[in-house]
Amino acid sequence: MTQKNEKLRLGESGFWPSWISKFLFTLISVKVWGLVACTWISTWLLLNSFLEKGQWLTFNTTIWALIFGMKEIFRIAEKRDSTEQENLKEYFDSKLKISSMMSNAPDASKTTFTKEGFEIVGDEPDTEI
Repeated sequence: MTQKNEKLRLGESGFWPSWISKFLFTLISVKVWGLVACTWISTWLLLNSFLEKGQWLTFNTTIWALIFGMKEIFRIAEKRDSTEQENLKEYFDSKLKISSMMSNAPDASKTTFTKEGFEIVGDEPDTEI
């Protein structure tokens, strides 16, 4: 089984099943059928003289550019979101390590971190009764 971001090369095992599944999922996608329908309808209109050549070209290039442009925008946004999640996890892990070190220090009574990783920001009353 391959990871999400791992790319297979042509000679590697699992390439063809992966390629076929990607091809089939692409065929079922809405954008493919939208592109086919828009191109077919505009071509029919062109052949029946309802559109001129320039109108046909402008319409089809605009639709195709919008769909593939949005696909790239979503891909970039997904990459940015995953990078942001990784950065937040690293930041949180480093805060936990620092708080763990501070709470286990010999002068732990002077620390502002609890063993759970929370920072004490003011005078807190004792919780013991």
